[in-house]
Amino acid sequence: MATHLLSCELVSCSPAGALEIACCRKFSYEELLQERETLQQEIAKFYALPLHVTILYDAEKDACTKEKSVFTLFQELSQQNEVIRFLITEFGGELVY
Repeated sequence: MATHLLSCELVSCSPAGALEIACCRKFSYEELLQERETLQQEIAKFYALPLHVTILYDAEKDACTKEKSVFTLFQELSQQNEVIRFLITEFGGELVY
């Protein structure tokens, strides 16, 4: 559970005891959602307060953190780097992977 919480951040905390946690990894979100009751009990026990935990999925952040393929990185590099672009256009350079 701790590993999944590393990809989360506290969104809000109300005086009424409502905590909102946003996960930027879909897998972590799904796993924590299944363990929400346990997580809620452990947090409530730690703080000695009656708390209600809501877990949210932040798809926007997830899209930004996904790993890019080698081909996508090569394409981006060929558009941004003049030397790479020259090698491609003049010598037919291509990615061998």
